[in-house]
Amino acid sequence: MTWEVPLKQMTAEELARLQARYPDAKVRIETAEGQGNEGMDEEKFWSVIDMLDWSQEESGKVLEPAILKLGEYTKEAICQFQEILSTKLFDLDAKRFAEELGSNAWPPDEEHGRYFSVDDFLYSRCAVVANGKRFYESVIRDPSRIPKEFTFEPLLYLADRAWSRKTGEPLDCFPTLSSETFSNAQGWPGVKLPPRRIKR
Repeated sequence: MTWEVPLKQMTAEELARLQARYPDAKVRIETAEGQGNEGMDEEKFWSVIDMLDWSQEESGKVLEPAILKLGEYTKEAICQFQEILSTKLFDLDAKRFAEELGSNAWPPDEEHGRYFSVDDFLYSRCAVVANGKRFYESVIRDPSRIPKEFTFEPLLYLADRAWSRKTGEPLDCFPTLSSETFSNAQGWPGVKLPPRRIKR
């Protein structure tokens, strides 16, 4: 059960009544700073992405400033961030981008031992988004600019970590579009796609 009331409206009598009724409940205070970051849009999405610290070597440290920034927003905004991220990754889920990869390029050549990793392609798409708005838009215009061998899987966990720190629970929102490879059927003309995986 969740109960909300502005702190300035909380009287001593009301507090005493709640303490008597819910003696084991916990109080979480959301500051004005957090309330000011209510919505998430494209501009704010890219401002969070821009917080990635590429001067660090460990992926967790690269991600940390962006986690802190996203954590300043409301839970609804964090879900909106995840929705925008999934849409960006969905838009990059296409054969024209996969053909421009390095060792994981489409099509696979099983005769010579070269397979196409759907996970590596997802992580390559993450790297495109992680490099910011200008780079993302440049790859959309020119697929040959997609990183050949660079991936950044940790971007997938940014919203989940921000949410977990804020609530103590796993991320509880489900994007409209899937970021999984082959989800964007229109991006793979002439390719017989494998059956869609069902998320449970």
